[in-house]
Amino acid sequence: MPTKRPIFLYSVLAVLFAVNLLYRVFYLPDFIHHEVLSFPFFFVESGSNGIDQATPKAAGFGIHNADQLIAVNGTAYTGTGVLGRALTKAEAGTSLVVTIVPAHAPASGQRTISLPVTKSKFESWDVVADFVVGFLLPAVSLLLGFWVAFRRPRDPLAWLLLALMLSFPHILQTFVVYGWPPGWREAGVLYESTLLAAFPIIIYLFGRFFPEPFSQGSRYDKMWRTMQWLCALPFAILAGFGVIVNVGGLSDYRSVAGLHHALARLNPVEQVLSFVLIGSFFAAMAIKLGLSQSPDARRRLRFLYWGAIAAFTPAIVPTLYARLQGKSPDEIFPAWFMAIIVIPLVLFPLTLSYVIVVQKAMGVGVALRQGLQYTLARGGIRILQMIAILTVIIAGTTMAGNANHDRPQKTIVILVGITAYFTIRRLGDGLRTWVDRRFFRENYNAEHVLTELSEEVRSIVEPRSLLETMAGRISETLHVPQVAILLSGGGFYQPAFAMGYASLPTVAFPSKTGTAMVLKSQKEPARVFLNDRDSWVHRDQTIGDEERRKLATLQSELLLPLAVRDKLLGFISLGPKRSEEPYTGSDVRLLKSVAAQTGLALENANLLQTVAEEVAKRERLNREVEIAREVQERLFPQKLPVIAGLDYAGHCRPALGVGGDYYDFLALPQGNLGIAIGDVSGKGIAAALMMASLQASLRSEATRAPENLAAAVANVNRLVYEASASNRYATFFYGQYDPAQGKFDFVNAGHNPPMLFHQADGGRVTRLEPGGTVIGLIENVHYQQGSVRISPGDLLVAFTDGISEAMNLEDEEWGEDRLLDSIRGCPAKTAQDLLEYVFAAATHFAGAAPQHDDMTLVVLRAFAPQS
Repeated sequence: MPTKRPIFLYSVLAVLFAVNLLYRVFYLPDFIHHEVLSFPFFFVESGSNGIDQATPKAAGFGIHNADQLIAVNGTAYTGTGVLGRALTKAEAGTSLVVTIVPAHAPASGQRTISLPVTKSKFESWDVVADFVVGFLLPAVSLLLGFWVAFRRPRDPLAWLLLALMLSFPHILQTFVVYGWPPGWREAGVLYESTLLAAFPIIIYLFGRFFPEPFSQGSRYDKMWRTMQWLCALPFAILAGFGVIVNVGGLSDYRSVAGLHHALARLNPVEQVLSFVLIGSFFAAMAIKLGLSQSPDARRRLRFLYWGAIAAFTPAIVPTLYARLQGKSPDEIFPAWFMAIIVIPLVLFPLTLSYVIVVQKAMGVGVALRQGLQYTLARGGIRILQMIAILTVIIAGTTMAGNANHDRPQKTIVILVGITAYFTIRRLGDGLRTWVDRRFFRENYNAEHVLTELSEEVRSIVEPRSLLETMAGRISETLHVPQVAILLSGGGFYQPAFAMGYASLPTVAFPSKTGTAMVLKSQKEPARVFLNDRDSWVHRDQTIGDEERRKLATLQSELLLPLAVRDKLLGFISLGPKRSEEPYTGSDVRLLKSVAAQTGLALENANLLQTVAEEVAKRERLNREVEIAREVQERLFPQKLPVIAGLDYAGHCRPALGVGGDYYDFLALPQGNLGIAIGDVSGKGIAAALMMASLQASLRSEATRAPENLAAAVANVNRLVYEASASNRYATFFYGQYDPAQGKFDFVNAGHNPPMLFHQADGGRVTRLEPGGTVIGLIENVHYQQGSVRISPGDLLVAFTDGISEAMNLEDEEWGEDRLLDSIRGCPAKTAQDLLEYVFAAATHFAGAAPQHDDMTLVVLRAFAPQS
């Protein structure tokens, strides 16, 4: 049984999520309000009234760094909350009136300055930067952090990642919360300042413990432990006092002025400690990358290292350059450049989440290639091409319309624009071709081969050949050295065929517990991660160490169930790829289809082999017929799926021990039901074998839940044609009922048209005729798909000609008119009762005459589901 869910941890996560969501709900509107206004910006140090961060625009109005702020809008300045509140209440068209004492001339006394507040003139790059800083980066960080923690609540690294994701957006500090009402602003500044101060410590811890700590007692372990006391602890103390200054300075800066001045003297030390802690993260990644023995750990470290480099480098380099110039980055670089350098920061939370959650990491090159495929394969190149063309058109139109240019210059601009248009188109087409050849060929080939294999295995009836073909093709296509196929026998699943091992592995998995039950219940491929304590191989208590050792012996990385209906015939174990890449979603989807078709083919092969072996042992025809009858009985539905709002039944009464009539009910996804009825030409064992082929072909198509039934029946026709003699064919009717919509789609392949009785229309009968010719007679046939609505109270009756053509001793047929009358005159209320009533009526009419043909009847009655 699975282990209990950590309810307490989930509750803590829910509370944290609610707190962060509340913060963002308050924060975002005020952030937008600040961004739509423009004024000569400056701010004040938390523990004093000294002006800090005065922009050149503020300097133009006479406000400089180190000036003392005395009042704001007539209110005495007592703390940063006074200025923050005034900025929050400011509206376009008003002024912010400040009283200052100039630092360069304090003797001159106080000066009152009016700063105009206007609407911001937004450029497109300003919008991009605001969107990234105010919404995208916080949203991505928080959602990914909580998603990882909810997925792996017992993993300490997941909680460390959550803390990192909470603090990371605050490295781009804003002053929005300083304008919140008293009480709320203290809570907001405490929250914001604490997370900002904690970022260097958290990233230090992450570098130290991801993906695992340094070996205990090693020199690197000692270095990072020393750093804990010499750097992390002093920084935490200084940062903690800084948080006190920020919160206390909101309403009364004098109360924390002494602490502020002491911290100001230690600020260089704090900056150095911060730099060392953040740098230790990159150093730890580089060192562990060189020391790691695990290929997967190396891939994670390499992925994280380069992801962090790509995220931070565009922002760090310009920032350091600006610091060396003694200016802020936005004083040196244009708005579009500042917007571009903050966008890559989103890569950092994405990279961190990936390396924590993924159970087997891809290499950096593989991730880049697949990312390129995902982006470009869906028209990304065409989008880039359109953007480039649009840019050329806008630039050309602007330049051509410039009054400073004469006519020859404008003509040249237009010609250059036209040339650029066609050049970009040609380059885009060439780039798409190159990408297809360079990146997509292997994936295309793999998909093509596996799709062909899925079709091919259905026609192989010899089990050994089937297993060899399937295993060899998978190994060759996906570059998987170890492939083992385990089949059921004697209460265990044991290897029936294997490749890539020194000898056939001697492992056996019990059929009633552990791995086999997981595959049987899930009916889906299962990834195997023996090193992950949260993986199903550790969570399921029926799987012990012995079974995990067996999976390790097989080097299993992916298990594919070979299942038919509720029966698990066996499973395929795939080892790691030669490239050590994980199996992609596309790989798993294609392999699932191959396994499904292999299971059907294996069941069909086993069934045919069983029939052949049993028939060979019996000398008398009645024994052969008895065996075939038992086999055929197993082919008919043994258990009817429960479908909301539908009462249905079916029955086949063969004329001999075995027959050629066929009906089936198939449980489809989303609660839908597949209904099939058919009549194979001839009787006896030959007809029964063709019926088995028809059923296997239909189920292989129905497992895909096709919407295009005409194409599905055409495929069934082709498969039956290939598997049957030239003089064999079958009439066939197949439909799919959607109870949610009351919709019934169908294809009639030369079968007696079923009758649909409409209760709301006085019992009017609709015959379901659209379709085409019989199946198995002509190789390629196109069919027409029909569709009707089945409302509550309606009745659908499908039958073979053995019902309507039942004959009495006078060779008189019962006929469809008598069939209609018996249905309309039946007092029965259930589908089973009606079925029995019709059979009884036909039998009564035939009297003592022998049954000359198989008789099959399917009844469906719709009703309104009980609420």
